[in-house]
Amino acid sequence: MSAHRAHTASPTATFAPKGAGSLSAWARVTQPIAALQDAATESHQMWQCVRPLLPGALLGGVRAGRWQDGVWSLTASSSAVAAKLSQFKPTLLHQLKAQGHGVRDIRIRVQPHGAQAAPMATTATQEPLCPPAVKARLQALLSRGD
Repeated sequence: MSAHRAHTASPTATFAPKGAGSLSAWARVTQPIAALQDAATESHQMWQCVRPLLPGALLGGVRAGRWQDGVWSLTASSSAVAAKLSQFKPTLLHQLKAQGHGVRDIRIRVQPHGAQAAPMATTATQEPLCPPAVKARLQALLSRGD
């Protein structure tokens, strides 16, 4: 393989809009990512809407989850928390509908033992899991700043 190659446009260059300096700017112009971002925002807004309705002892064991096709998922830390949360389901649905959210149903899932997600604060500081070559290429593209 020759050490000298003619410079050609990178196939990844077509994915990044000119002047997009951040992932959030890129996400706004990329349809699938924008849809995921919208769903995550909607889930967060619904969680903020129903949090005051839940007892403090229950809040620590519940996490907002996926929002898709009118169904919102909540994750419970145990089957006991899920059972108690299911008692609040009619109240939560009523509140969400009253606030204008187009929710048809709430699905309650139990997080399997030993598979608990890391807290949000620690996941934000972790290094991304990608091959070093990919990471180096992404850093080169970001530093280029076309």
